[in-house]
Amino acid sequence: MYKALVVKELRESAGLAALAVLAAVFLLGELTGVRLTPWSSGRPAEYPFVSGDELYVFLWIVGAGLGGTLGLKQTAWELWQGTYFFLLHRPVRRRRVFGAKLAVGGGLLLGITGATILVFALWAATPGHHASPFLWSMTGTAWQQWFAMPLVYLGAFLSGIRPGAWYGSRFAPLLAGFALATLVASFPWWWAGVAVGVIAMAAYLAAIFMCAESRDY
Repeated sequence: MYKALVVKELRESAGLAALAVLAAVFLLGELTGVRLTPWSSGRPAEYPFVSGDELYVFLWIVGAGLGGTLGLKQTAWELWQGTYFFLLHRPVRRRRVFGAKLAVGGGLLLGITGATILVFALWAATPGHHASPFLWSMTGTAWQQWFAMPLVYLGAFLSGIRPGAWYGSRFAPLLAGFALATLVASFPWWWAGVAVGVIAMAAYLAAIFMCAESRDY
């Protein structure tokens, strides 16, 4: 049953994931100088992870956008479609149903954005690609921003399952997720960002499972 839930979530999230992958491929082409389109610059990044902000813009727009959209699609969209009335009345605990959703959504978000950072870092670490020095510590800001992205996803997920008016307090967790992600990504000390992020994610997960168990669908 759990495997069927995971397969269902992967199938229904495939479209959004494919769009995010296409955006990541286009970004990597721009950063590494590979001409993928006629309007590509064809010039690689002069100082990877230092000059330009294309990677960080990608993480905010595509990463946060994918997280927010996935979170709402897995919850509010299925409620509108009536899927919940089928899923939540199967002989399986609600915690397992929502756990499968969170595992797939969070895995896709972290996998796509993390792979983008890693591929660019491996390109930058390979001799002959650019004339500037490269240290793996230069990727720290990107990984800190990557770590913050699940806060947007969890905020959207909680907004989708909690009761409330859509034009009122319903989106409060999502807005808080954006604010917390910005805070975690901008901490000058990575360990402080990790600490705040872990506490916030734990609070979101606790609220999600509490709402999932108590709400009458």
